[in-house]
Amino acid sequence: MSSLKKFLAVTTFTVGIAAFGFSTLANAGTINGSLTLGSFGVTDNGQDLMTRTSYMPNTLFTGGTTGDFSVIPGFTSVSGGTLDLNSLGTFTFTINGFGTFTDSGSGNAITTRDASNLNVFLLGMFTPLAGGALGGFDAGDSSVRVSLTRTGNVTSGFSISFSGTEASPPVPITVPEPVSMALLGTGLLGLGLLRRRA
Repeated sequence: MSSLKKFLAVTTFTVGIAAFGFSTLANAGTINGSLTLGSFGVTDNGQDLMTRTSYMPNTLFTGGTTGDFSVIPGFTSVSGGTLDLNSLGTFTFTINGFGTFTDSGSGNAITTRDASNLNVFLLGMFTPLAGGALGGFDAGDSSVRVSLTRTGNVTSGFSISFSGTEASPPVPITVPEPVSMALLGTGLLGLGLLRRRA
């Protein structure tokens, strides 16, 4: 075997071991599930739900959850959630410690609107908080339905139904250090054996 062929064989073997030892690809999970948000009261403007254009929940919190969102405890504090009918694309809320929904600016629609009922459909992106219980998932497309009711002079029943399904591209995962060292050692041992035969 010529020196060049030996060099190429050993180099290929060593590079293959290094690539395997330091990084492999794995898929992150896909978020599937839904949750509801509720509020103790609403601050708004206008005379009724036909004339009012801005709705701010006074105290927004999580309710029931399904699927991957089941890790979020009930009554977890939520910030944001102000609904502006003149600018639906600005809608956003953050589930404290878990992630943020931000409207995408397209696919929004007011589905029901009269003096006592308002329903709005919104499309956007849910981004899990890094390091949080959902941090292993990637940001992905999600949908929101906001519902309000009005009885007499009081707007109430501010509820948000949220669902998320996320795409999951491969994410590099580091192999533990002892495995990397063992693989590198095996490569060096193979190199030593090839040199002895020469």
